[in-house]
Amino acid sequence: MRTPVHLNGATIMTTPTDRHLRIARDAGYAGVEVRAQRLLVDAAELRATARIVRTSEIWSLNGIQLQLTPEGRLDRERLSVEMGPRLDICRRLAAAYLLVVPPRAAGADREAAIAAMRDGLAILRDAAAPDRIGVAFEFLGFGDCPIDTPQLAGRVVTGLPGVDLVLDSCHWHASGAGTLGGFPIDRLAMVHLNDAPAKPPREIEDGDRILPGRGVIPLTVLVDAVRAGGYRGPWSLETFNPEYWATPPEEIARAGRAAMARLLDGPTAGS
Repeated sequence: MRTPVHLNGATIMTTPTDRHLRIARDAGYAGVEVRAQRLLVDAAELRATARIVRTSEIWSLNGIQLQLTPEGRLDRERLSVEMGPRLDICRRLAAAYLLVVPPRAAGADREAAIAAMRDGLAILRDAAAPDRIGVAFEFLGFGDCPIDTPQLAGRVVTGLPGVDLVLDSCHWHASGAGTLGGFPIDRLAMVHLNDAPAKPPREIEDGDRILPGRGVIPLTVLVDAVRAGGYRGPWSLETFNPEYWATPPEEIARAGRAAMARLLDGPTAGS
C-alpha cells in the first residue's frame, strides 16, 4: 500500500478549493491542505467546499503569518483581526490544523522574533483549543526570515506545549540542508515535500519549487532523517510554481502523486 500523501492547494493554486478536493480524491491523495487566500475572499467557494468535504479530509488551513511591529514585538492588533476568520474556516471545514509561519522581516532581531512567535502561537493555540483545532508552526528558510532554520524553529516551540511543527523540504534546503539536530522531530505534525532547481539555496523563492525528483534537493536524506527520528507521516506535496498553475490541475496532481510514491515507497525508501 502506498504511503498516504496530501495535496497542498498551492500546487494547483488557481483551482477552486472544491475542485481541488475532487482532483485530490481522483488522483489517490489521502487528503488536502487548503489555502486561506482563496477562502477568505470567496464565500461561495467556502460554502461549496463545506458541502462536499469528508471527515478528516482537510489536514490544514494554510494559514496565517505572524507579523512584527516596528519595535520587533508581535503585532497583536493584526493577529486579533486575522485570527478569527481563519479559525472560522477551520471550523466550517473541520480542518485538523491551522498552519502558522513567521514573517519575512530582514534585519529583525532573532531573539525578539523568537519571543514574538511564541506569544503569537500561544494566543492561537488557546483560541483554537476549544474547537480542537491544532496549531502547527513552519519555519521559512529565506534569508530575510528571522526564523530560518530547523534549530530556530525548535527554540520557538521549546516549553510551548500544544504547538506542533511543520518541516518543508524547500525551506530546509534554503536554510543550508543541515542536520536536524536541535529540531524536535517528536513535535513534527507534517512534512511538505518538493524539489528545487540548481540555484544558490538562499536565492530560492516559492515559485521555483518543482515536483520531487526533478531538482537538486537531497530528499531521501531528509525523509530518512525524519523517519529515523520516528516520524511516519503525514506528508504533503506543496509547490508554488506558476508554470504548474497554467497546466491542467489533474495532470499536475497525478504527476505529483507518482513522484511522491517514488520518493516515499520506492526501492530506496527507508534505506
